[in-house]
Amino acid sequence: MKKTKFIIRVLEHLLPPDLHHLIGDLEEEFIYSKQKDGIIRARIRFWWQLIRSLPWFIIQSLIWNTEMLLNYLKITWRNFKKYTSFSVINIIGLSASMSVCLLILLFLIDQKSSDYFHQNHDRIVRVISDFKAQSNFESDLYATTPHTLSDILKNQFPEIEEAVKVRGNFSGEFNKNNITIPLKGISADEHFLDVFDFELAEGNPKTALANPGSVILTRKSAQTLFGDEQPLGKSITALGDREYTVTGIIDEDYNTHFRFQVIASLSTLLTNTETEEMLNTWSSSIFDSYTYLLLKEGVDFDAFETAIQPIIEANFVDPEERSALKRLLVQPLTSINLGKELGNEVGIVVPGIIAWFLSGFAIIIVVIAIFNYVSLTIARALNRGKEVGVRKVLGANRGGIIKQFLFESILIATISMLFGIVMLRWLVPEFNSLFFISFTENQVNPYLLLNPITIISFLAFAFLTGTLAGIYPSLYLSKFSPARILKGTFNVGSKSGQLLKKLITVSQFTFSIIFIITSMILIKQFEFMTTTEYGFEKENIVHIEQQDISYNQLREVLNQSTKVSVASVTSTVPALGSVNGANLTTSQLDFISRAHTYYVDENYIPAMGLELVAGRNFNADMTTDSNHAIIISIDAVHELELSTPIEAIGKTIEANEEEEFVIIGVINGFITSDPMNKGNPIALFFKPEYSRYSIVKVLPGKTVSFINEMEAKWAELGSLHSFKYQIFDDQLKESPVLIIFIDFIKILSLIGIFSIFISCLGLLGMAMYSAENRVKEIGIRKVLGATVNSIVFLLSKEYLILIIISIVIALPASFLINNLWLESISNKVTLEPSIFILGALGAIILALVTIGTQALKAARGNSIDNLRSE
Repeated sequence: MKKTKFIIRVLEHLLPPDLHHLIGDLEEEFIYSKQKDGIIRARIRFWWQLIRSLPWFIIQSLIWNTEMLLNYLKITWRNFKKYTSFSVINIIGLSASMSVCLLILLFLIDQKSSDYFHQNHDRIVRVISDFKAQSNFESDLYATTPHTLSDILKNQFPEIEEAVKVRGNFSGEFNKNNITIPLKGISADEHFLDVFDFELAEGNPKTALANPGSVILTRKSAQTLFGDEQPLGKSITALGDREYTVTGIIDEDYNTHFRFQVIASLSTLLTNTETEEMLNTWSSSIFDSYTYLLLKEGVDFDAFETAIQPIIEANFVDPEERSALKRLLVQPLTSINLGKELGNEVGIVVPGIIAWFLSGFAIIIVVIAIFNYVSLTIARALNRGKEVGVRKVLGANRGGIIKQFLFESILIATISMLFGIVMLRWLVPEFNSLFFISFTENQVNPYLLLNPITIISFLAFAFLTGTLAGIYPSLYLSKFSPARILKGTFNVGSKSGQLLKKLITVSQFTFSIIFIITSMILIKQFEFMTTTEYGFEKENIVHIEQQDISYNQLREVLNQSTKVSVASVTSTVPALGSVNGANLTTSQLDFISRAHTYYVDENYIPAMGLELVAGRNFNADMTTDSNHAIIISIDAVHELELSTPIEAIGKTIEANEEEEFVIIGVINGFITSDPMNKGNPIALFFKPEYSRYSIVKVLPGKTVSFINEMEAKWAELGSLHSFKYQIFDDQLKESPVLIIFIDFIKILSLIGIFSIFISCLGLLGMAMYSAENRVKEIGIRKVLGATVNSIVFLLSKEYLILIIISIVIALPASFLINNLWLESISNKVTLEPSIFILGALGAIILALVTIGTQALKAARGNSIDNLRSE
């Protein structure tokens, strides 16, 4: 009987109310048959009649639901026309917020679809390392593993169908027909194309990477080198390396975490004995080798990860115990992008934290817009209350009314989504122009909008947004008592409804003010970093990449130039984000100081304009300087607890637990990594043979003529590579940190603009509604002598109090939030009160303009006409 009752309840929901008598007939007949023929025959007859009637029931249900849907649509359209201003405000607010959310959703869909084109993507994994290196105090996660790991795993574990070895950072300048282009990519073994489905437009995938000296080019690289010539089987020269044979051409339209213009055969590296020995040593090959596995069907990733751990103890050996491979982890291929943040990635991968960061902003924006919808819908409760009362009297139940309001909300969200998609035509190019996006080659493809997954995701997002926006108003409005509404004794201005409206307004403006103030602080910080003192000279300095020219040979040419003031060398260019490090300590310390290191010559200090505060500079005539001398910064003196710079001279310190160095000089510190940080300990070593760049201090006004002179002399030096240089001042202006900072300013400013715009739209709707519902009160007050100013103040007072409350909450919240991220950087702007005052004043002015226009319009209305109207 329980099953029968369940079916009856399903039919009651399935059929329209005017056909519920049929359900009663079925139930009566079942009871009659049960009494006459027994329960078994009664059930057989019941199910037979049900099965015969089911198609008709389904048709009737579809007809009923279609009629109800059309009825909901008709009512929604009438409400749109009746309350046009409120509908437009809701649609504009939701469209603005949804456009940003849709853009972020589009980006995440694009990123998450990475590497799904591989046929066996669900069985391909990458092995990653939990590794304690000499350079880090704790273990870190690295995308790399020892080079020979794949062979060992494949031999010992039958769960592995195929294993692939990959090496990163394959690069060089390749020449063909007097055309030289720089190419970057990877080295891979012969099984690479067996596991990964990169189809070759030309070439045999089985043999393309089998032999030493083989390379696969992308279509674009091949066209640049060969033009219209057939590239397959032809040779190209890697300057300073060897000749390679083109064995395949690959198309570039793959969404993958690999970034390559060229794929070289890994066996090429093994032709060099020293390289082969290095690759076979786990501790030396772990930083640039990648292991990919194709597992057999049904293999449990977690169980496999646990099973491979004993491999470490059997193979990883570091006699000096400076490094340790703590654990091997298994990472699914499709979890690499938007996954864990790892060191030494094979390409530029977007970490999962970026997804959370962008999603957080999207949620805040859409919540502000949802608040608008809820606030305006609750504000119109009096008008909609009468509608609810009439519908309930005519027989509508609460469920039907909830469905009506939810349908209206979802329809508005869907319309807003369509307008939001139109706005994407402007937002997508702006997003793609961000430095981080263009640098990482993660631009959003506009054609992704036509992807079925994107369409489904957008519709689901619109449905979810509409449901969230409409759920509370539908529950709130559907509970109204029809008798009290129609008698005129129902008061929709309940404390809960009023409190909700106030909370929504305060929340909206609080978020908006925080975003505005944060954007202003970011702009201030950016201006501060662009005008900061770096601690070294940056004007009239040119950096030349030494490439295959020895530093002595290049220095001799530079010293002969009449346009050069002084020339030096360095291993790293400071303040551009790239640093080398060394662990410094003394026999009296029980901790290690991490210093930024530079391998330089005796001219580095004068060339960079550094200040030597104690001791002496390096001396090329003193052989001990190249092996045992070190110059440190004042910050390093303090960290190593060496008292004063003068007292530090002559003291012995250890570097990387290997050698002892004597401090011969102390310099003032300078910015080493980026303009956001200063005060890092610095160590200079007299090792010009390790240099990569020549630093040339050019006479004022001679930079252009010097570069022209060097371009002519470069060819005479016999270099295989082209002349490469950078003007230091331009390098600093184009620092990646500064450009990424601009990206953050753009994103936060855009969100701030959208949030304040949406909040003001909500305030405008509330002010319009308040003015409309108090029109008679305004007329009476004017007849009794009230002035326009007093009426404007009366209508604005409540909202201004809410804005002031928002400011009171937002100002300390802004201070705490911004102070939190500013504490993580050392070269920072001071949080001045003027920034917070300007942000608060901006919010008040926008609120006053928004409210004042409606209040002034209502106050100037004809009081006689207002009192006559009903």
